[in-house]
Amino acid sequence: MKVTVVDDCLKELQSAVADLDQITLSEILIGTGYTGVRLSSGHIGLAYSLLGEYRSSASQISDKAGHLTELTALELARMSPSWDMRARVLGIATLNALSQLALNKYSSELSTIEGDIVDSLKVDGKVVTVVGNMRPTIKKLKEKAKQVFVLERSADLRDETTLPDTAAEQVIPESKIVLITGTAIENGTVDRLLELSQNAEEVALVGATAGLLPTVLFRHGATAVGAIKVIDGDKVMQIIAEGGGTPSLMQAVRFAVYKPRL
Repeated sequence: MKVTVVDDCLKELQSAVADLDQITLSEILIGTGYTGVRLSSGHIGLAYSLLGEYRSSASQISDKAGHLTELTALELARMSPSWDMRARVLGIATLNALSQLALNKYSSELSTIEGDIVDSLKVDGKVVTVVGNMRPTIKKLKEKAKQVFVLERSADLRDETTLPDTAAEQVIPESKIVLITGTAIENGTVDRLLELSQNAEEVALVGATAGLLPTVLFRHGATAVGAIKVIDGDKVMQIIAEGGGTPSLMQAVRFAVYKPRL
């Protein structure tokens, strides 16, 4: 069986982070927009909460509510391959936090700049597919690209200009540029999306949830990662607790683009 992005990142972190099993959790917040995990080291990881994926009859997000911070970071991160979406979101947020902790170790392998991922991609006159209806990103792409296909899984986020995500099998192989929302890591579609993108010139994972180790994502076919850097951790956690989404987070984070160092 092929190793998934999530399994690979978990394995990499266990070899990259000293005393990983000793790292504890200082704060966990599950907001309507994002879930945030803060480690004892102060590093924060985010993941889109995906509340629409939970059973409507569920009376609580986590069966371990009130006791989650008693787990170690590694124990919570090991929930990331789960097909219980509640556990998976918590696991991915923790993987993202641990990845931030380990990022300095890979600095010699990464080229890092601050800014919007769109500004670092050569999209002029090319066919682009965006997985996830990321409206500000799509607006910028349409100003330069020949054509932009937008795939969206959630019916609530689709409109007359978007396609269902099942169209990926048809449109991604015909695209020169592919941008994939980090939410695909959570819902388990990222591995197939990366396979479909193997003929593209540029393949980027994008968004606050795309915080896994970039080197792992590169091994699986990504050529760039457009993630975030947390500038004000207290503000980020406050925004999550108050139900804020991406627009509100922008006051406390910066965009960062990672590419392999040549």
